[in-house]
Amino acid sequence: MNIPAGLDASKLKMKLTDTKKEQVAGIKLEDADVIIAGGRGLAGPDGFKLLQPLAAALKAAVGASRPPCDNGWVSPSIQIGLTGKIVSPTLYIAVAISGSSQHMAGCSGSKNIVAINKDAEANVFKEARFGVVGDYNKILPAFTNKVKELVK
Repeated sequence: MNIPAGLDASKLKMKLTDTKKEQVAGIKLEDADVIIAGGRGLAGPDGFKLLQPLAAALKAAVGASRPPCDNGWVSPSIQIGLTGKIVSPTLYIAVAISGSSQHMAGCSGSKNIVAINKDAEANVFKEARFGVVGDYNKILPAFTNKVKELVK
C-alpha cells in the first residue's frame, strides 16, 4: 500500500543509488536456537575467533554487542541490541559483554542467558541465569572442550 507523503521529489537531497543484500554465513541470528555473543571485553577481532569452535559445537550463531561492531572487529549485521537485532534463542551465551541496557533489550527474550565476564559486578549477571566470573581466555577453551565431549 502506497501512501503519498506530499513531498516534491526534486527537492530531496538524497537518493537511493543501489541496494545490496548481505549474505549470511551459517545460521541467521533471528533463527538461531543458540547464540554465542561477544563484547568489547574480547579486545579485538581475534577474540571472536575463540567463539567459533563453541558455536560450531553447539550449532550456534555468533553475535556481538555494539562496541565490536562500531570498532570494525565484526560485521554490523551480527549486532544484537536496540540498534541491532532483537533475538530470543533458547540459549544465549554472552562472552565479555558488560550488559548495557541497550544490549540486554536485544536479548532479553532469551530463555536462558549464560554470562562469562571477568567483572563480577557486570550488569549482564543481573539478567543471566548462570554466570562465570573469570578470564574468557581460560574459561572458553575448557567450556568448548567439555561441550564437544558431551555432544559426541
